[in-house]
Amino acid sequence: MEHERPRISVVIPCYNSAAFVAATIESVLAQTLPPSEIILIDDGSTDNTVEVLAGYGDRIRLMRRDNGGPAAARNLGISVAGGDFIAFLDSDDLWEPHKLARQMEKFRAFPETALVFSEAMMFREEGGVKLPVSRIGYTADPTFRQLLFGDFIPNSTVVVRRDCLEAVGPLDESRELLGVEDYEYWMRIALRYRLQGIAEPLAWYRLREGNLMGAGDDIEKGLRLAFSAISSIESRQPSIWEDYGVDEARLRARLHLRAGHAWKNRGGWRRWCSHTLAALRQCPAPRVWRWVIAATLLRRWS
Repeated sequence: MEHERPRISVVIPCYNSAAFVAATIESVLAQTLPPSEIILIDDGSTDNTVEVLAGYGDRIRLMRRDNGGPAAARNLGISVAGGDFIAFLDSDDLWEPHKLARQMEKFRAFPETALVFSEAMMFREEGGVKLPVSRIGYTADPTFRQLLFGDFIPNSTVVVRRDCLEAVGPLDESRELLGVEDYEYWMRIALRYRLQGIAEPLAWYRLREGNLMGAGDDIEKGLRLAFSAISSIESRQPSIWEDYGVDEARLRARLHLRAGHAWKNRGGWRRWCSHTLAALRQCPAPRVWRWVIAATLLRRWS
């Protein structure tokens, strides 16, 4: 007996995306399992994004709003979506043709799952050719506890059950979380539901000047935002450290060392020293000292 076709709504926030959004939409239209609707939210673009989107006619649903950031745009898209599943996609990323089909297979195999994501391939584009850089996404242990140590869920790979989103509530639109609003949201979902990851790059994450997180090179910003996301979760559920058996001081020390290690690999030794001292002030335990030694000696450490 054939499975009933799932109703999937794709939500794509757009801001000055004219140069890339057509390729993004085409990758959705090319899905072997077509979605029920594609919702584009123009978040106050000042380029010709709206003109590009208008060219798709009734193949997409276009909404416009004043600029309020990606969380507000996604919340608007979710509020009007009619699907039982919501798929998130950034306006400059791309999907593999079988992405949605693979994820629906996972939902059918694990019906208690609320969110399915996959790995993604980071790429740069030159002359219309995608140049792979590296794979991102960690799928072996997609739990809330593991998320505390860092965001491993690429936004453009996520599909979530609609009933789960209604239970968890909207994304946090505060400016303090701009850039990690999705990370904070995955943690909120993982506090209540099971996640599943697919160890296969089903999406392409575009590296370019102008994306909110750039190419991930802003080390200090990344660390500050990670702390903001964790603090937001802690304010919602102060008992997370005891509930999940995580030493908060040691976690914060590890995040400082991770930032310092990134600086060391770029020759930023003063920043490396600063973050190493910050880590030891957070937690001068023997294990942290071992991390310091490893991060100093090794080219790859996390």
